[in-house]
Amino acid sequence: MSFTGDSTGISSAERIPLSQTLDRGLTVLETIAASAAPVSLAVLAAELGLPKSVVHRLVATLCDHHLVTSTRDGYALGPGAQLLGRRTLPMLQRIARPEVGRLASAVGLTAFFEVRDADRGIILVSVEMRSAHSNAVYEVGDEHLLTRGAPGLAILSCDPPTADERPEVARARAQGYCVTRGEVVPGQTVLAAPVTAADGRAVGAVAVAFRDEPVRPAHLREVLASARTLTERARAAQAAGTVLPGGGAAPR
Repeated sequence: MSFTGDSTGISSAERIPLSQTLDRGLTVLETIAASAAPVSLAVLAAELGLPKSVVHRLVATLCDHHLVTSTRDGYALGPGAQLLGRRTLPMLQRIARPEVGRLASAVGLTAFFEVRDADRGIILVSVEMRSAHSNAVYEVGDEHLLTRGAPGLAILSCDPPTADERPEVARARAQGYCVTRGEVVPGQTVLAAPVTAADGRAVGAVAVAFRDEPVRPAHLREVLASARTLTERARAAQAAGTVLPGGGAAPR
């Protein structure tokens, strides 16, 4: 049997007309999702060729459903959009869990992996170690601003430089890792390195936490090794079609 239409089997004559409002709202969402940085209302209006008042109503609706969030620099994907894309996160958990476990065992410290969600980092995998050097507890689902703590700063170091970024971000960009002390959990030093997608943007960061003391060379060596391993595995998954948080789809 043959027919004229698309892969759904619905002919052009049978198609129901598009909902203009829904189509515009999804276009706004796609435009924001495609941007590496928050998008202003003016830019959205220009991209869509619509008045700012119309775009503002669309964005306000998306914000009400937590699909978009407002930041000081514009609009970014919200936690609701992340929830809709949760099917990608189990893949990252499967990729990260064995390596985070290996890292925790190798250094005898709590190790964790967090992913990027707009302007926040969310812990996806955590392996707790209790010792004289490590008593930190990082729960899966814990979150913090990317501008605070070594994992967030390591993630930001993969973005293009900005005029108002912290000096620690530029330092992490130059050396490939970041160290902070007491920024998220008092009394805890955290060492983190970014895990990147094929385009170089950060998917997340792998980290270890320990009491406020100098970083040992063995700690740094193991964290960097884990970051390389996770980057290789994440990029392999991306090449197979997985869409990675922060990293988009595989380049064509």
